Amino acid sequence: MTETAIKKDSEPEIDEELLAEAARGLGTSSRNETLNAALRHYVEYKRARRREAMANMRRMADEGLLDFSALDEADR
Repeated sequence: MTETAIKKDSEPEIDEELLAEAARGLGTSSRNETLNAALRHYVEYKRARRREAMANMRRMADEGLLDFSALDEADR
């Protein structure tokens, strides 16, 4: 994995209180480690939500709860 170093003189404004709270919660010790861990956590959360939504859609389709006839009608 590529780790991007953020230089202090060129970084965007970061809420230091949020960064410190995230570091405590994530158990990280550096700014880069905290930012990368927070980004990883966010992306993994979004991926898990998408997998859950897809599983629910598949279940609903298998149970006949989805009616795709409206799509067929829209294509006419």
